[in-house]
Amino acid sequence: MNFEGKRLTDERGQTYELERELGRGGQGAVYAAKGGRRAIKILFDRSSKQRQLLRGQLQNIRQMHELRGLGVASPLEMLQPPHLGYVMELITGMVPLSRLIHPPRDVSSLAEWYLTGGGLHRRLLLLARCAEILAQLHSKGLVYSDPSPNNIFISNDSDAHEVRLIDADNLHYESSSSTRSFHTPGYGAPELVLSKSGVNTLTDAHAFAVLAFQTLCLIHPLIGDLVMEGEPELEEKALEGYLPWVDDPDDQSNSTLHGLPRDMVLSPNLKKLCQRSFGEGLQDPTKRPGINQWAEALYSAADFTVQCPDCSSTYYANQRCCPWCDYPRPAQVQLLIKRWESLPNIKECQRLLSNQKILAALALTENQSLILTERVINGRNTPGHQAPGIELRLEGSNIWVRSLNGRCFWLSCFDGQEQTTVEVQEQRQRVPANDQHRTWLLHFAPIDRSHRLATFRFVSGGNPS
Repeated sequence: MNFEGKRLTDERGQTYELERELGRGGQGAVYAAKGGRRAIKILFDRSSKQRQLLRGQLQNIRQMHELRGLGVASPLEMLQPPHLGYVMELITGMVPLSRLIHPPRDVSSLAEWYLTGGGLHRRLLLLARCAEILAQLHSKGLVYSDPSPNNIFISNDSDAHEVRLIDADNLHYESSSSTRSFHTPGYGAPELVLSKSGVNTLTDAHAFAVLAFQTLCLIHPLIGDLVMEGEPELEEKALEGYLPWVDDPDDQSNSTLHGLPRDMVLSPNLKKLCQRSFGEGLQDPTKRPGINQWAEALYSAADFTVQCPDCSSTYYANQRCCPWCDYPRPAQVQLLIKRWESLPNIKECQRLLSNQKILAALALTENQSLILTERVINGRNTPGHQAPGIELRLEGSNIWVRSLNGRCFWLSCFDGQEQTTVEVQEQRQRVPANDQHRTWLLHFAPIDRSHRLATFRFVSGGNPS
């Protein structure tokens, strides 16, 4: 049933006029209320038992102090009979994530449509933020139960990265004895589809892996040519985990040429997470990567993207040219994040640093600002990790560096014999973009302590790194 244009009243007597449908799932549908900042979820099951369950669940959610500050739309009031549902908060100008997954049938250029939604970089950031919210719920003993593109909302503005989870009635404590196995078709883990398990953090992880793959690649990871061209029963088998996923390296029977080329949209780490999720993790939930691993990999992938000067699309910095329009990749400076160990001998410090593994990599291109957040500086996804710490800007042959948070950072220069240091505060400091004779380092803490730092590597335009 379509409720657009209808008026519904909550239990306090407030009336809402429903405008457009925002999303629909197996449980119900969500509508925007006229006037903004409110959305209404209407459940299909109107039974008295379901009403009692919903009332109890919403009361529990209101008492969950753990939800404060998280990106979950708060439930406000239940609807009056005969309708069953509730009113929730919603930031204006938000749309379901499904808008980035399903191109309109009449779209003439997939590349232009992908860019209209913010391109690769924005998709990576939105997914990272979504994974972060789910990880925060999991860390508090809560599970979301039914992550899907229709109950994850994002900013409609392609320059914004706001994310909200709606359907707060999905939430419950993981330790709950609930054996609920409801899921949106296509996103349920095999153990849910087969009714072998209730919802938990690992079923959340499967659903997120599916929607992440869809958002980036524009194809369902379990629905390959074998399924699309076969009998309906094959789709059931695929979703139950009995068929290989579309990129299975050992079994191409369900592969497909549909969707975007994986090298365009998946970083090496994201490919590994997909293989773990849809390979052995399909049948063994304990083999799936956790939501935290997804958040870290997605943020890291977003860090290592550059913008095409010609078509404005974003792509991974190690690609020779823009995969969307073939325009040569611009010159860039790659910031390689490593660990600095303080030792009495500076040469020994430098030698040890050269052998340290790269913890993260970021790309800086001409006349683009690169902001290092607390996540990069401290290496942790903790509260406040998105706060800006350092700004870098590449202008011609120089990199300009300044502090954004009032803290002091340090630039060091080593010529093979001696090391000199310069404080980095609010006033910009200069670093040569391509110094062939000296090693420049950006320290995130005093040099006499162990800490993370950034090394600089210049990569000329159009050449593989």
